Amino acid sequence: MFEIVSALLPPLVVGTAFVIGVVKLARSEGRAKAAEAREHRPVPVTPGSPSADEQDEKPPASPGS
Repeated sequence: MFEIVSALLPPLVVGTAFVIGVVKLARSEGRAKAAEAREHRPVPVTPGSPSADEQDEKPPASPGS
């Protein structure tokens, strides 16, 4: 029985490591695609909030005020 377990252990460890690697790769690719989709999606402007252009035109607040 010990011989069987010791013979199956290395392939089991390698197979597990391979599966973990594939899962991590798939998850990271999914996150990258989601981030890229979020980057290209237009940001809705809510009523009453300044647009991005208006925010850029405001001078920065001075530290003393």
